[in-house]
Amino acid sequence: MRLSQTAFAAFLSIAIPSVEAFTPASLSIAASGNTQMTFSNSLSFTSLSPGSLSSKLQFPTSSLFSTLDPYDDDEDEDDEDEDDEDDDDYPTLTASRQGSTKFPKLDPYDPNPPIKPRPGRYGFQSLEMEMEEAVPDSSLVQTMTQKQREENLKIMRQIKNSDLADLRLRKDHAGWVDANNDLKARTKADPWFRVNDKIRDAYLLGEEEEVERLKDLAEKLGGPPPGVKVGERGYALHTDIFDIGLSASRAQSALEQSVLEERVRRGRAMAAERRKNLDKEKKAWEDMLRNPGEREDKEAQARRERTMRRIMGEIEEENKKREERAKEMLGQLPELPKDNVTSLNKALKEAREDVKRLRKMRREGRGLGEVSDDADLTFINPEDRLAATDAGLSPESSKPKGSAARAREAAAAEASGGRPRLPGDTDVTRGEIDIPIESSSLKATGPLTVEVSSSYNNAQSDPPMRKHCFQYTIRITNNSPTDTIQLLSRRFEIQTVGSSMKDVVQGQGVTGRTPILKPGEVFEYTSTAPLSVRPIATTIIAARMKGEYKYVTLSEGQETATEEQIKEGGDASAELGMFHFVFPEEQRVKPVTAVYDDDEDDDETDMKTTTVSSSTYSSTRSATTAPRAETPPAPKVAASPASTLPGDTDMSSGNIVADTSDSSNVVTDNVRVQVSSIYRPERSDAKLDKHCFAYNVRITNESPSQNVQLVSRRFEIQTIGSDTKDVVQGAGVTGRQPILKPGESFEYTSTAPLSVKPMLDKTAVVARMQGEYNFVLLGEDGTSPLSSTPLQAKMGVFHFILPDMEAA
Repeated sequence: MRLSQTAFAAFLSIAIPSVEAFTPASLSIAASGNTQMTFSNSLSFTSLSPGSLSSKLQFPTSSLFSTLDPYDDDEDEDDEDEDDEDDDDYPTLTASRQGSTKFPKLDPYDPNPPIKPRPGRYGFQSLEMEMEEAVPDSSLVQTMTQKQREENLKIMRQIKNSDLADLRLRKDHAGWVDANNDLKARTKADPWFRVNDKIRDAYLLGEEEEVERLKDLAEKLGGPPPGVKVGERGYALHTDIFDIGLSASRAQSALEQSVLEERVRRGRAMAAERRKNLDKEKKAWEDMLRNPGEREDKEAQARRERTMRRIMGEIEEENKKREERAKEMLGQLPELPKDNVTSLNKALKEAREDVKRLRKMRREGRGLGEVSDDADLTFINPEDRLAATDAGLSPESSKPKGSAARAREAAAAEASGGRPRLPGDTDVTRGEIDIPIESSSLKATGPLTVEVSSSYNNAQSDPPMRKHCFQYTIRITNNSPTDTIQLLSRRFEIQTVGSSMKDVVQGQGVTGRTPILKPGEVFEYTSTAPLSVRPIATTIIAARMKGEYKYVTLSEGQETATEEQIKEGGDASAELGMFHFVFPEEQRVKPVTAVYDDDEDDDETDMKTTTVSSSTYSSTRSATTAPRAETPPAPKVAASPASTLPGDTDMSSGNIVADTSDSSNVVTDNVRVQVSSIYRPERSDAKLDKHCFAYNVRITNESPSQNVQLVSRRFEIQTIGSDTKDVVQGAGVTGRQPILKPGESFEYTSTAPLSVKPMLDKTAVVARMQGEYNFVLLGEDGTSPLSSTPLQAKMGVFHFILPDMEAA
């Protein structure tokens, strides 16, 4: 096949637009016969015609073009057979650029031609890095100000952390490429980023000198942009540059790693503790084999030491309490011996003085008995010693007190909490008040007026346990027109009904303060008086109280009392008038016809008695002054000792089949017996299987016209798990045999301390109780029995139930 000049020119005019991008500055076509054609890159093929193109092209005279014939279509078929042979006759293209190396030879079968390289995993990063590496480090110059660098870094972080991720989610590839190119351009704009990457690579490769050189270069470029921190290694991390926080997955993995490390640490500690315990047990076992009995001796010694420490602690605590009581009573601690020798010498000295005094009194004939000169040292109580110095004492008053008398005094002092006590008023002791009963008082003493009022506090009272709380409000007014008064101390005397002694309460200040009252001012406060007292039928009061307040009058210009005045307790007193703590109507005991002695309550120490009547009476005072009718004795029933009976099967096994009620209500022969029980946790100890219950019994005479008298009782009690019933019977009720008129009731509360192991897996019941009360009918006079044969009022079956299991 032969190529004409015109055809070749036309081919070049068509191909030039597509190859213009890589057409070299000059093109040489080497033909056969060592003939070369040269083209100029300055040709404009678009404006040239084939004729002009041939005139512009410089074709040297050669055998290549001289042998070319004009294009002839008739010769196509003949030339097709020669195509394969003429392939090797085509010219070879070579390119050259001025000032550079020759372009490599093009291979049409190369999948990666250098003209259009394929992007790698990171795009064209390799080519870009090569282009950047071509720029030497010494030519890097910072062209941005710190403000511009800060703004540039802010935009870079926005693109990296937000824009790229948002565009990826929206699948906007073109936008993602533009944003990524913008990020790269901004990174290149600040040469510090390039130096930072090189510092990182040099550090990882261990090139310390290169790291130092690059650090100096980074400082010359202005250091890191504002907002970027460089670490100890000398370069900033990628996460610090773009402010990338800890991802949720990395935080979760870090947390799991911390948990795992903590578990490993605890496991190792437990293993070490176990090894330590095993070694200790092994050593103890070896010691026991080596020295039999030594272990038991050590345990016994440890128990003795613990016991002694506990006993000594109790003794020390008791001594402290005694010292506090002595200080409260005497105002200061008495001088005590420091050791046993000093104590013994003091006792001997007092004994010698006692003997001398007794001998002197015998010689003077003052009636203290015969004491020989050879008498031994005789001990006399300190109070007797002081009394013996008085020459006018009778022999009875100077005799030493017996142990029983001293025990009674100690018990009384202990019951009063160590407070001073005085003989009480006779009417309060008897319960027959002979003065008007007032729950308030108003008393004016000098410039002060003391007003007091009292009331019953239901919230803090527990009547079944004989705990009654009263509150009283005291109002102190300074009536002086000119004097300023300061209260310094108080002193009260309280006597509960039935008690033969008064408790004296005294102390500094009022409610912990020493108030100052100017002319016309008022000081008011409220306090409580918790009393342990049982109501009685002869009076409605619980206690009587009176007292006084010590005060001092401040001189002009004096703001408060001096220490001497406070120590003396004041120079004047204001009296607190006598008043009474009065039981409310529901707590009062309404009298019955029979008269009983309080000492009979000792038969049942756990009983607490309250008698309630539905009938009314005019007033307590009139009831107390009215003469009591003599009541003939009721038929006596001898108390028999407790016995046992066969128990119920369901209580023995714990599988209760009856109704487990904690109360009952039964009427027998017009006598109603109501009973209810309650658990007393403050008097129980579940660890020791001790459970205490209180049960309240109310006996009512529902006969329309017949009086009845209770004469005896009989109870049957069976604890859970027991095969027998305990039978308790005796005369009267709480030591009494009350007479009930039609409509009247007798009510009392008693306790049942049980020592029983509950069957909590089966039932909360710990005991079952039932019984009966024996009573007789009285004649028309209301006092004489109609028959000596008593009737029975049944107490229905009820149970003592633990509260927790009952709630469950």
